[in-house]
Amino acid sequence: MTHAIDGTVGVEFTKRTTAAEFALGHTVRGSANTLWIYVQASEAVATGTCTVNSSTFLLTDAAGNHTAETAFASGEYGWVRQTTGMTV
Repeated sequence: MTHAIDGTVGVEFTKRTTAAEFALGHTVRGSANTLWIYVQASEAVATGTCTVNSSTFLLTDAAGNHTAETAFASGEYGWVRQTTGMTV
């Protein structure tokens, strides 16, 4: 299981919430050379590839450069892993 390695406390990459626990757009470096970003789902999002709007940090179910390890209900907050174009 991937975990935060940059010292950020309280990160659970598969947890989904109805209230924000971090600022939208907050990034965390994870084990296994991963980069995660905190987002809000603008619609229901299945596990797998998804798209993050780089200015609003809203998540959609369209195939893109991030991966949702756990599904999101519309309006939920959580973490997605950057899978292409990674800059750490």
